[in-house]
Amino acid sequence: MRFARNVLGTFITEVVLVGLNFIIGVLMARMLTPAARGVLALAMTAPYTVTYFIDPGIVQANIYLIGRKERAAGAVVANAITLAIVIGTGTAVILWLARSVILRTFLSGLTAAQFTLLLLLLPFFMLDSYMMSVLRAIHCFDLFNLRRLLGQLILLAAMFLVLVVFRKAASGAVLAFVCASATSAVMGLVFVGSKVRLRPGLHLGLLGEALPYGFKSYVQNLVGHLNYRLDVYLLAMFLAPAQIAFYAIATNIAELVWYIPDSVGTVLFPKLSAAPREHVHSMTAEVCRHTIFITALATLGLATVGWVVIPLFYGPAYLPALIPLFILLPGILNMAVYKVLTRNFSSRDRQQMSILAAAVALILNVGLNLVVIPRYGIGGAAASSLISYTVSAAILLIAFLRDSGLSWRETLVIRRDDLARYVTLFERGREYASRLFNRGKVQEGVQPVGGK
Repeated sequence: MRFARNVLGTFITEVVLVGLNFIIGVLMARMLTPAARGVLALAMTAPYTVTYFIDPGIVQANIYLIGRKERAAGAVVANAITLAIVIGTGTAVILWLARSVILRTFLSGLTAAQFTLLLLLLPFFMLDSYMMSVLRAIHCFDLFNLRRLLGQLILLAAMFLVLVVFRKAASGAVLAFVCASATSAVMGLVFVGSKVRLRPGLHLGLLGEALPYGFKSYVQNLVGHLNYRLDVYLLAMFLAPAQIAFYAIATNIAELVWYIPDSVGTVLFPKLSAAPREHVHSMTAEVCRHTIFITALATLGLATVGWVVIPLFYGPAYLPALIPLFILLPGILNMAVYKVLTRNFSSRDRQQMSILAAAVALILNVGLNLVVIPRYGIGGAAASSLISYTVSAAILLIAFLRDSGLSWRETLVIRRDDLARYVTLFERGREYASRLFNRGKVQEGVQPVGGK
């Protein structure tokens, strides 16, 4: 029941985040030109990419050490804080020295001032990702979800203040993004401090345990992220910033359905890491088929309304985003399989399978993008992503079926008894709502003692 409650709480959070992200996206599209929106898309993606390059897998190692190895959370947090400060600051200095080359290639369109602001954010980004992993590891999903909600609310308020009140353009929006992200990181540290005693230091023995596991997670996460986001930087090299804006909106809308497998995977990984190994495969298969069923419904719904959403909310100027959106949607559904199954391999310290799947997809994606982007633009980039997503999901599914001995039907196809559970949950929810409603009516009918 606790697992279901955590998944439900995380999913509800994801639904709210969908709304907040949508509002932020519409606000930026309405207040910025497509070219400026493209520059902002690069600016908001770059810190995430750099973090994936420089984090030695500590995010996953934190969960593994606390969940599977039962190491002291205080020592894990101490190492995480130290590494975030040292690695984040050192990387910022190195990238600042190489700024002229970077701004001429992968981040073409950004100014030196915008780039410097983003570099200042790197230690905060690492600290935030580490603290969020600790909250997951100690199963404090209430604080984990609260931090995510408050972080997006802060970003929304900062963007509204800069874009609507002060009428600043891309540079102001970059500054708002940096300030909101840094504030969110500090908030995450405070939340962890309410559960774990914060002590600075470096525990070398624990670090020696974290790095071997973390390195495999590092390669897996880096290759996976590049498979998702490298096309944005390739677009920046070949096309104008406005095209990046169209593609960014298409991916942002298409990836809304990813909130479903992401919310499941967020709770599933620490659950599998602490579960008996004989239950890991059956639990993964059950969660996978439910996730695919719900994600498929969401994908169909998004395909139905997508052609209305973009011109109505973002404006007619962003109509070119429709082509990559509809190309991406089938691939997004396929990646739901990958996002669930990769947690299974990580929980068993077998990230090499996820690395293989992501690496094959990345090589395929880059090769296709270099050919099709100059010729077919953002539509070609979307088609490359569709192919690479499908291949990575297929590789991981084949490996999971071989390891588990389960059939593809048991893993992918929703069962009749699974559907019966939804009916039962609906009935319970209706009964609970009815009790709350009747209780409220009774309380309204009670008169206070001594008068009206």
